[in-house]
Amino acid sequence: MAGFEGKMLEVNLSNGNINKTVIDKGVLRKFIGGSGLGAKLMFDRVDPKVDALSPKNELFILCGPVSGTSLPGGARFAVCAKSPLTNMFAESSCGGDFASELRSAGWDGIIVQGASNKPVYLYIEDEKAEVRDASDLWGKGNLEVADLLKARHGGREARVVSIGQSGENLVRYAGVANGRSLAARCGMGAVMGSKKLKAVVVKGSGKIPLAAPEKFSEKRKVLVQKAKDNIVTQVLGMLGTNAAVDVSAVTGDLPGKNWASGDNTAIAAKTGGPVLSGQQFLTGTESCFGCMVGCKRINKITEGPFAGWAGPGPEYEGVVSLGSNLMIDDMAAIIKMNDMCNDFGLDVISAGSAIAMAMECMERGILTTKDTGGIDLKWGNVDAVVKMIPMIARREGLGATLAEGVKRAAQKIGKGASEYAIEVKGLEVPMHDPRAHHGLGLSYATGARGACHTNDPAYTIGSGIFDWPELGLTPLLAAQVKESKVWGTVIKNSQDLGQIINAGVFCYMLGPVMNAGDVTELLAYSSGFDYTFSELVECGERIWHMKRGVSNLMGITAADDKLPKRILTPTTEGAAAGFKIDLELMLKEYYPARGLNPDGRPSKETLNRLGLSDLAAKLY
Repeated sequence: MAGFEGKMLEVNLSNGNINKTVIDKGVLRKFIGGSGLGAKLMFDRVDPKVDALSPKNELFILCGPVSGTSLPGGARFAVCAKSPLTNMFAESSCGGDFASELRSAGWDGIIVQGASNKPVYLYIEDEKAEVRDASDLWGKGNLEVADLLKARHGGREARVVSIGQSGENLVRYAGVANGRSLAARCGMGAVMGSKKLKAVVVKGSGKIPLAAPEKFSEKRKVLVQKAKDNIVTQVLGMLGTNAAVDVSAVTGDLPGKNWASGDNTAIAAKTGGPVLSGQQFLTGTESCFGCMVGCKRINKITEGPFAGWAGPGPEYEGVVSLGSNLMIDDMAAIIKMNDMCNDFGLDVISAGSAIAMAMECMERGILTTKDTGGIDLKWGNVDAVVKMIPMIARREGLGATLAEGVKRAAQKIGKGASEYAIEVKGLEVPMHDPRAHHGLGLSYATGARGACHTNDPAYTIGSGIFDWPELGLTPLLAAQVKESKVWGTVIKNSQDLGQIINAGVFCYMLGPVMNAGDVTELLAYSSGFDYTFSELVECGERIWHMKRGVSNLMGITAADDKLPKRILTPTTEGAAAGFKIDLELMLKEYYPARGLNPDGRPSKETLNRLGLSDLAAKLY
């Protein structure tokens, strides 16, 4: 079968063995690829009781059927493992140019086992692969490592993913970098660091196999034109993802002051899309491989303490987590701090959330300058944040505590600090406020990896930009956006769609221009399986339950499907003022719709219907 064939490079860093593994076609059809396949591999290969930072945990770098093709939004790859942050199934994803090179080399993914006793990197050139010494790279940031390895292995032809100092030092939310793009969430960089794997370099000379290349090409042309004509992708090209700052501020979706402030319009006016993309900072735009949207900003700082800096600017999550959530309205400072996080390899959502918690603890007298090493962690203090970011990456002083993630850090700080740790299942909450659209709250509480805005498109429901009538996900849902009722089935369907997207692996930026027919045809033409949309929806449901079941085996129960007290508390100002999330009501509807038992495990009936009797046998 031509197309996506599940060819995996299997590397054991404990003994140096390198082998080729081909995934069974039946498994590929049922789990598609990306994080869907990652969940299945984790179930089959990883002991759920294993410590996430032990050599027995395995790391999966996985493409999907459209990964690396010339399809707009098809440049992404997934990284999966048991998370050192949440101790459950974890996935993260990244765009850029790595997936295209990996698949051009003939590989659909990499499985990393064991751990080296010294720093190493993996070098792949087409079918050949070897583990090489990385002692000279250890201690260096992501940007320098990428430059050094590209120079060593053929300049622009080589593609690199790496970890920065945060991954080396096992910061629990360290990410995996592809240049200045990060597969940031859940600590996949720490898993790489625990294996002493500094980087993966790949060079490929082949073509990515497609089952129906002519049909795929024609479908690509249709989507390119759709993207050119669509107002959402036009705005992304003009303003980047940071365009959402301005919209979120108006709708009450923009968090501020560690989620305590509901009206952050003043900060948004200084940090929104027009500011980042204005003459003061913008020098150009950039796209991931194969994409023509150009949502990435290329910025330059020309004045102030950070003058002279130039490079890719922050995305929405970075601007908000280091901006309004810390009460910082200095765009130049946010650009610089975001780049520091990227170079160290820190998940900017988690890092910003950890610093926000520390700022609130200091405001409330739980922490003092004695605890911070003399750093005045008050709201809006740019200098304090610039000092704290490297301290987290290097695990120095208070940074060593914050490197544990807000849940563990708050427990260590004590004195009621846990009330200010904004997380779900240990994963810091992304920068979209469920008090503005309650379905997102249910999605956060039940997400496959913890609080997540890419588990499914829930945060776009009601925005008028996402239209999937086959699943009941239509712009008309805007009328229900501030109500807690009727969300159980909606979020179940939204999550099933999200699993298809993440297994594909598609970029959510193209979501507004794709429909059920587009996704079905693209996956069929790329994989070689004659999918129907109804079969893909069943795949999405199966994948969600596999992820949930793996996490159940790792200890997750219904008691973990909850939201932080702060998010359940209505704000007193802003567009969402007074709106209270009734999570209990939503969960009562959601559990039977989702096929979960009251204890939070997939029911035997659900698992058997989805062909997951092997999972049922372990759960029951």
